[in-house]
Amino acid sequence: MSDITETLNSIILDERDEEQIVEAAQVRVFNASGGALDDFTENSPVAALIQGQAFAASELLYHVNRLPIAIIIDFLKVAGVTRRLGTKAAATLTFTLTTPLSNSFVIPAGFEVIDSTGSLSFLTDTALTIPPGLTTGSVTATAEATGSAYNVSSFTLIGIPNPLTFLGSVTNLEAANGGSDAETDDEVITRGLTQLRVRAPISSSDFEFLVETELGAGSRCRAIGLLAANRVTQQRGAIHLFVLNANQEPANSAQIVQIQRLLADQIPLGSSLFVSPMEILNVSADLICRLAPGREPEATADELWEAYTAYLNPSQYELDKDVLLNEVEFVLRGTGAIRDIQSLLLNDQPLNIPLPNAYTLPSAFSLNMTLVNDEGVAFEILRGAGEPE
Repeated sequence: MSDITETLNSIILDERDEEQIVEAAQVRVFNASGGALDDFTENSPVAALIQGQAFAASELLYHVNRLPIAIIIDFLKVAGVTRRLGTKAAATLTFTLTTPLSNSFVIPAGFEVIDSTGSLSFLTDTALTIPPGLTTGSVTATAEATGSAYNVSSFTLIGIPNPLTFLGSVTNLEAANGGSDAETDDEVITRGLTQLRVRAPISSSDFEFLVETELGAGSRCRAIGLLAANRVTQQRGAIHLFVLNANQEPANSAQIVQIQRLLADQIPLGSSLFVSPMEILNVSADLICRLAPGREPEATADELWEAYTAYLNPSQYELDKDVLLNEVEFVLRGTGAIRDIQSLLLNDQPLNIPLPNAYTLPSAFSLNMTLVNDEGVAFEILRGAGEPE
């Protein structure tokens, strides 16, 4: 049966603008005066009066046209719906010293690092101590402000506006994530009305919406009915939720308790609620290919790794879909940085990777690349797990 529904259009109570109101008023004045008032040239007394009245009318119409939205927002306010003001992105920064030192090297909490454009700042969450004899260390950092613009790609947080002696460089080996923008009126209305609809969740999408709303942008939830706590047998009335948090990691114990408390009073009578971490399947790839003309190996490796991690992003990857070798190859080719892929292995096999169950998502673990230039020189580069710091 074909779908006979359609999306409702926004209601505009009066579509006229100020210019149209002026034109209509001129016709009305001319006719009402029997043609006596006919000077509508710029700066004439009649034209000035009509334009002033039209301006006032258009201002009134602007606010009248926003009345339906204002009513909905006030209704949602009474229902307890609030606007999300955005979240700050998080990243892991790896600092490298110019030389090993005999004493510990400390990078203080709140140390600023900026991106390659110099416009986005991240501040370290805690102090980082690099022990004597070592040259590298990693620490988490948080964006200076909220916004999705701070979800920068890997290897872009490289600026040190306030240098320290012996501190050579900094970078982020993985992309920053978790940053989100403040909601618009339309987004608040859409989420608020959906939230009201699912106050008593029934379908799997209802449960998934509530969990993802609670944990924030980037989180994922898979609701499976009748699946018991052991994840194998069926249980009547069971609702099993598998959760990925906003940092693209399986939900931790505190988040599992948080979800259980959220839904404890909302599940139907006679139902059992189980909450488990989403399972992650790490995917390692081995690539042998030729570089596109004029491409630099390290920059190409960064582009390939970014494309690879974006494709295997567990926050975005389609549920119940195996990792397809041809799709990975297509994504890597799509960068335009390589040509003539000679070999591509996923987890040491030239095959698709089937997902073992309905609550597993793939994640990029490593990408080992052999990039060959036009002179036949091969560059061995590793990104991801095992990458030298």
